[in-house]
Amino acid sequence: MTLAISFVWSRWGFDRVSASVERPSGEMSVGEVMRETITLRNRGAPPKTWVEVEDRTTIPGVAFGEVVSLPGVVGFRKFTLEGRMTRRGIFTIGPLVLRAADPFGLFPKERAFADQRSVLVYPRIVELPDFAAPSSLLTSDTSRRRRTHLLSPEIASVRDYNPGDSVSRIHWRSTARTGKLMVKTFDQGRVSEVWVIFDQHAATLAGEGAESTDEYGATVAASAIDRYVRQQLPVGFASAGSPPLFLMPDRGPEHRSRILRHIAASRPDSARPLFTLLAEVERHVGQGSTVLVVTAAPNAEWVEALGALQKRGAQCVAVVLDRGSFGAEDSNESAVDVLVGYGVRTYVVKRGASISGALSQPVLPGLGEAGVGRTREVRV
Repeated sequence: MTLAISFVWSRWGFDRVSASVERPSGEMSVGEVMRETITLRNRGAPPKTWVEVEDRTTIPGVAFGEVVSLPGVVGFRKFTLEGRMTRRGIFTIGPLVLRAADPFGLFPKERAFADQRSVLVYPRIVELPDFAAPSSLLTSDTSRRRRTHLLSPEIASVRDYNPGDSVSRIHWRSTARTGKLMVKTFDQGRVSEVWVIFDQHAATLAGEGAESTDEYGATVAASAIDRYVRQQLPVGFASAGSPPLFLMPDRGPEHRSRILRHIAASRPDSARPLFTLLAEVERHVGQGSTVLVVTAAPNAEWVEALGALQKRGAQCVAVVLDRGSFGAEDSNESAVDVLVGYGVRTYVVKRGASISGALSQPVLPGLGEAGVGRTREVRV
């Protein structure tokens, strides 16, 4: 008799319990809190002393789960679950699962509600000091000029008229002199490009999860891109993560979004080391360009390559993620010393340190170990 009652209680009662979930729409960023509201409804089933609710997710460190009761025959419960985003990436959330059983726990049952969907979590964006001021912000005349198809106050040159060219672009003085239609080409003005190179070579990484050089590096790279795009500077990007991405310098929110989405989704890869990335970027870098490298790599060929770019007139900046502080057995302190010797403005970021604080104090020449230790150990 007990078995029969328990079986009917479990099957008939649970079928009349339903659930719905309200999840936030759009993307998230590391550090933000995701909140979702779950509603349970009992439509005439026996009271439930416990119902286990779980919204399954692959988001690291997040567990959307609760055990609630439905004491009435007819009624509902509404409650909120939340979790903080600690790592960037593409994750899934859902389905929403309910579990319950009869009062004796003899016939447990499980049902799924709501669909599974993907969640893109962007890297954290922090406010950075002007640690890598591009040449356009400095007093010099080494910035390159770049032609553009857009109208500009500065005329770069003239060329022959092509069908479809606007009449407003005709350069009448040159037309009168040459006896044929000539049109103006325009100049963007003084251009100081910023190249951000994010090293995701798997062999150079240290640490795990949110406390890894990959996650810290993503924060530095994304924050630098955000800063310089907001300053209306052309920003290029190179990363050999999975998948790789190489973008020529450009401006605008769409360009920013494309890079940040890539950083959010990319993962370390063993295909190409940092030296290869620098070789690809080197062909596009001239005097007045700023090259920002974010890496945890130890001393190797990449250090000499960056030093060579510095000697050619590019402004090179290195953000070195201290391997030892992230638990690596080897060190990259010698890389810092060599970079400083080449005149490369170098910053060291340690695990647990404030990124903005670390990037406000470059390693000074001649200080050796003391220079590295100048990064502040203050948490964000």
